[in-house]
Amino acid sequence: MIGETSVWHRAGWRPGAIPVWDTGLGMDPPCYGRVTKAGGAMSFAAVAAAVRLAARGLVDAIVTAPISKEAWSLAGVSDRDHTEYLRSVTGVDAQMILAAPQRGLWCVLVTRHVSLARACGALSSTGVLVAARALDRALRQVGSRRPRLVLCGLNPHAGESGLLGSEERRVLVPAVRRARRAGLALSGPLPADAAWRLHAEGGCDGLVCLYHDQAMIGLKAVAGLGVVNWTAGLPFVRVSPGHGTAFDAAGQGRADPEATIVATRLAVRLACSA
Repeated sequence: MIGETSVWHRAGWRPGAIPVWDTGLGMDPPCYGRVTKAGGAMSFAAVAAAVRLAARGLVDAIVTAPISKEAWSLAGVSDRDHTEYLRSVTGVDAQMILAAPQRGLWCVLVTRHVSLARACGALSSTGVLVAARALDRALRQVGSRRPRLVLCGLNPHAGESGLLGSEERRVLVPAVRRARRAGLALSGPLPADAAWRLHAEGGCDGLVCLYHDQAMIGLKAVAGLGVVNWTAGLPFVRVSPGHGTAFDAAGQGRADPEATIVATRLAVRLACSA
């Protein structure tokens, strides 16, 4: 465990229970259930320390806890989230893989933490191809020999041949052609609801989703809290629970650890396969 020892003490940790790497800020634990500058500083310090240990080869994998983007911002952190920070410190264009491994569900995001309006304008054939390649590599890493991928459409009914939107014809269909020429088994674009049903029934190995909620709604509807976020492509393993900070449940003894357990199991699996 990495972080301020004072925080672990408040949570019930005692010396001898499990090793703790103290981030050494000397700060008292922030109030439960509130976004604070101090909380952001402690959170970021823990992530940064874990990355330094991984870069030195002293740990094989990192399981990060959820963060508050607002708290990081209050603490003066320029990166909005884990993925941005990991990209900046490693120089790798790592990709966010969202998954429910215990259900065999795997997704990659073409756009991440941006508004829906910006996500629609940010779509490109190259962006889809980069995401599809990342998902293909990730699925091969967990044992799929030739991953079957499906691209989700943006508009209702995947645009209905242009009647409900032109993005499918202008951007997504050309992206699928490029991916197939590159040797990827990518099909679509399919309406997102149909793509999710196909994936849940085992008809494909992973989905290329165009924006955050297109992936998360399907995953959480099927797997509940058993969803994880895997930053694929880094020189070390990094996995996180797929939920947020849940400040409303903080300090009340009712937080559900399922996603952290699933994330830890996946981290061990990936570290062992490296």
